[in-house]
Amino acid sequence: MQFKNLFIGAFVGLFIINSVCAQDLSLDTAVRMGELPNGFRYFIKANTYPKNRAVLYLANKVGSILEEEKERGLAHFLEHMNFKGTTHFPKNELINYLEGAGVKFGADLNAYTSFDETVYQLPIPTDQPDLWKNGLQIMRDWASEAILDEQEFEKERGVILEEKRLQQNASGRMREKYLPALYNFSRYGERAPIGLEEVIAKADITRIRDFYKRWYRPDLQALIVVGDIDVAQVEQQIKALFGDLKMPAKAPDRPQYSIDLIDSLRYVQVKDKEFSSYQLEFFYKRKAAPVKDVAGFKGQLVRQLSNSLLASRFQEIARAGEPPYRGMSVSAGDFIDDITTLNVRVALRPDKLDAGFKAAWTELLRIQRHGFTADEFQDVKERLRTQLSLQLSEKDKIPSINFVEDYLQYFLQGTAFQAVEQEIALTTQLLDQITTQDIRQYLNDFLAAKDVVALVLGADDGIVLPSKQDLLNWQAEAAAMEIRPYVQQRDSLALFREKPIAGTVKKVQQHAAIGFTQWTLRNGVNIYAKATDFKNNEILFTGFSRGGASLYADADYYSAVNASTFVLNSGVGQLNANQLAQFLNAKAVQVRPYIADREEGISGASSAAALETALGLTHQYMASARLDTARFHIIMDRSKEAMRNRDADPKQVFADTVGNVLGGYHFRRQPTSVQTLGQIQADRVSHIFQERFANAGDFNFVFVGNFNLDSLKALTELYLGSLPATATREEAIDLNIRVPEGKIRKDLTLGAGDKGTVQLVYSGKYRYSMQNNIYLDALKTAVELRLMERLRKRESGVYSPSVQLTKAKHPLGFFAVVISFDCDPKREDELITAVREELAKIVQKGIVVEELSKFVAEEKRTVELQSTSNQFWLSYLKGQLEKQEPLSAWLSYPTLLDKTRVTALNKYVKKLPLLENEIIVTLTPANK
Repeated sequence: MQFKNLFIGAFVGLFIINSVCAQDLSLDTAVRMGELPNGFRYFIKANTYPKNRAVLYLANKVGSILEEEKERGLAHFLEHMNFKGTTHFPKNELINYLEGAGVKFGADLNAYTSFDETVYQLPIPTDQPDLWKNGLQIMRDWASEAILDEQEFEKERGVILEEKRLQQNASGRMREKYLPALYNFSRYGERAPIGLEEVIAKADITRIRDFYKRWYRPDLQALIVVGDIDVAQVEQQIKALFGDLKMPAKAPDRPQYSIDLIDSLRYVQVKDKEFSSYQLEFFYKRKAAPVKDVAGFKGQLVRQLSNSLLASRFQEIARAGEPPYRGMSVSAGDFIDDITTLNVRVALRPDKLDAGFKAAWTELLRIQRHGFTADEFQDVKERLRTQLSLQLSEKDKIPSINFVEDYLQYFLQGTAFQAVEQEIALTTQLLDQITTQDIRQYLNDFLAAKDVVALVLGADDGIVLPSKQDLLNWQAEAAAMEIRPYVQQRDSLALFREKPIAGTVKKVQQHAAIGFTQWTLRNGVNIYAKATDFKNNEILFTGFSRGGASLYADADYYSAVNASTFVLNSGVGQLNANQLAQFLNAKAVQVRPYIADREEGISGASSAAALETALGLTHQYMASARLDTARFHIIMDRSKEAMRNRDADPKQVFADTVGNVLGGYHFRRQPTSVQTLGQIQADRVSHIFQERFANAGDFNFVFVGNFNLDSLKALTELYLGSLPATATREEAIDLNIRVPEGKIRKDLTLGAGDKGTVQLVYSGKYRYSMQNNIYLDALKTAVELRLMERLRKRESGVYSPSVQLTKAKHPLGFFAVVISFDCDPKREDELITAVREELAKIVQKGIVVEELSKFVAEEKRTVELQSTSNQFWLSYLKGQLEKQEPLSAWLSYPTLLDKTRVTALNKYVKKLPLLENEIIVTLTPANK
C-alpha cells in the first residue's frame, strides 16, 4: 500500500540513481485483480479493519478534460445526476435507502469529479446480505443505469450553481486568474471540473445524456472492493453484475491530454482587496512518470527525504530567531497530469518585501550550494525508520480506505502497489543507499528546470508588489553574497538532570463492567486506565483539572488562554525549543498542555516504547515549564502582523461578528485583534501557566491503548506521583457568559462577489442526561434531513446546509442548533423563511418515524465503530469525569437508543424553547 505520511503522491521525477536497476515492483498478491471480456476491471482485497465493513469505489476514467466547449461542467453535473435516480433506485430512493441503513449522504456516501476521473464512494456494512447485495447493485447502476430524468436535471442546476458559488472568495477569484499560467495555457487550464455557469444554467438534457453514453462504459471503469468480505464470492458477484455491460456503438478512443513544458520564466501578479497576506511562490516544473519499478521507488524515497529535510531546516530557523520574512516552505510534489513541481513559497512582511525575500532566498541557496548536514540527514532517517516500525506493527490494523486509494491510483495512473511488508522492507533497504549528495543533486536538478512560474499574491491595498525584474535582481543580489554552510548546534540532550523520586499508589479499584482500572497516587493524582487491543502500538492519554482561565480577572484572560502557545514554543526544563525537537526526534511522542476557559490539562499520544518519554515530558511541563521571552516577543510580533488586513476579509469579519453576538459581547468573547493581543503580558503568561499546573493532586488522568497495566502503574508512580501537590480542589467559576435569549438579527454588508452567507442559532436551557442527549441528536438529524430536502432539493438554493449541535452541562444545561449556508444573496431572506417553516413543522407536527429510524440506524453503525476506537474511549471517559456523570453510563446507551420512540421524542421537542431564541447573522456583498 502507499503510505500517505511517507510518500507524497504517486509520481516521481526523472531523477534516476544509477545504482538501482529498473526492476519492476511486485504487486501485492493478496489483491484479486481481473478484467471482464467487456474491459471492465476489478480489484478485491479482504481486510478486517474495521470489522463488518467494506469500502467500494467505482472509478471512471472520465473527467472534465473530456468535455467539449459546450459541455464544460457536465462531467461534474453527471456525478450529481447519478444520485438523482437509477434503474433500481429511481428519484431519491438511493439516498433514502442507504440512509435508512445507516449510511449517511455526504459523510459516507459520496463522489468527486476531477480533470481525469470521476469516482463514486460507498462505505457499507457487510453483515447484512441484502444490504451488501444492494450496495453492489448501486455500483452497477452508477456504471451504466443513470435515469437522467429531465425534471431532476432542471432542479439540480441550481444546486450545482450554488456549489460553484462557494468558490467566490478572494482565493477563488485569484486562482481563476493564475491557474491558466500554472497549467501552461493547456487544456487543463480551461477545464476546471466545476465548469462554466452558462453551460450549467442552459445545457439541454440531451447533451448530458450524450456525454454519459459516450464515456460511461466498461473499458474506462473499475470496481474496487476492500473490506471484511469473501474475495471469491465477491468476484463472482462482480462477474454476474458487470459482465453484461455493453460498449457503446462506435465508441471513440479516450483522448490523452498532456501539458507541454515551456522553457521560460512566467511572472504572474494577482491582487485582491480581501486577501490578507503577501506571498511569493516559484513553481519549478519537470515531467514525471508513475512509480512502477525500484528505480522510481528510490526516486520517490529521495523526494520524501528531501521534503523532510527542507521542512526540518526551515522549522529550526524559525525557532532559532526572527527572520525578516513571515514564513518559508520548500517542497516537491505532484502537480497535475504528468508534471511534478518544486514549490518555493515565501510569506513576506509588506514593509520588508525585498529584505525578506533575499533572506529567504539566501537560505535556499545555502541548501543548493552546501546541502544538508550529516546530523540533519541522520535525524530524518531515524524518524522514517520509526514510522516504518510503527506501520509494520499496525499492519493488521490498516483501515480499508487506505488500500482502496492505492488501487485507485494503480487503475488511474499505473502506480504500483505492494504488500505492506514488501514496501517497508524495500524502503529500509534503499534508505541505507541514499546519501546527502543524492538529496542535493535532486534539489539542484529541480532548481535548474527551465519551466518556472513566479506567482506574486497580495492585498490590493496600495502596497507595491515586486515586479519580475525586482525578483530577478533580488535573486542576483542574494546569489552574489558569500553563503556559509549551515551550522547546527548539537548537544548531549536529556529531559532530566536527575529522574524524579517516585511516588506510590494509595488505592486501586477495578471497574470490570466497562473494562478499566482506577488508582490514586499518594499525591492525589487519579488515574483511569483502559487497556485495549484496538491498535497494536497506540497509547492515548489526557490529564485535566477544573479551573482554567475562569479563575483569573479579565485583564489576565488573554494571557491565560494563550499561555500554552508560548510555552510550547519555548522548550521545557533545561531544553530550549530546538533542543527539545532534537531530543524528541524519532520518538513517537506528542504532548501538548492547554488552558481553556474552564479547565487546564495535557493531551498526549505515544507508541508503547515512547510512553516513558511522553510521561517524562508531561512531568516537565507540569513541574518545569519555561517561557523563552525572545520567542514570546517574536510570536507576538508575528501575531500582530497577521492582524493586518483582517478587517478586509468579509469571512473573518462575519466569524468575529457571530462570536461577538453569541457571547453577548462579553470581553472574553471578543475577536482576536491587536487590542486583545496587547492584553498578553509575558510575566503573567509564565506565572499563570505555572500556577495552573502547580497542584497535581487536582488532576485526573485517563489512559487508553495497548499497554501493560503494571508497567503503566510504575511509570505513573515515577512521573506523576512525584509531582508537587496540595489538598486544594478547585472548581471553575461561572462568569455568566450566555448566548442571548430572544430574537436577534445582525446583517453585514461588505466585500465583493455574489455570495451571501447565513448563520442561524436556535438555543435554550435543558436538563443534561443521556436520554435527553439522544432526543437532541435525533432532532439534529431531523433538521438536517428537512433542510437538505427543502433548501437543496426543493428550492435548489443551497449546495450543502450545515447543521451543528452543541450540548453542555456546565456551567448550566444548554443546547444550541446552529444552521449555516452560503447562497445567492438575493435569496437570503427567502431561505431563512424556509428554515423557519421547517423548524415550525418539526415543533408543531413532530418528527416522523422515518427520520427517527434513519437517526437510530446511523447511530448504531457509528456506535459499532466507536466501541473499537481508542480515541472514543479517551473522549468518553474524560467527558464523563468532567461532567461528573457515571462512567458506566455507556452500557445503557444502546438500550436507550432502541427504546427511543417518536411519541416521546416529539413530546420532548415540543417542550424545548427551539423557536423562542433565534439569532441570525447574514453577510451580503456590498455590491449587492
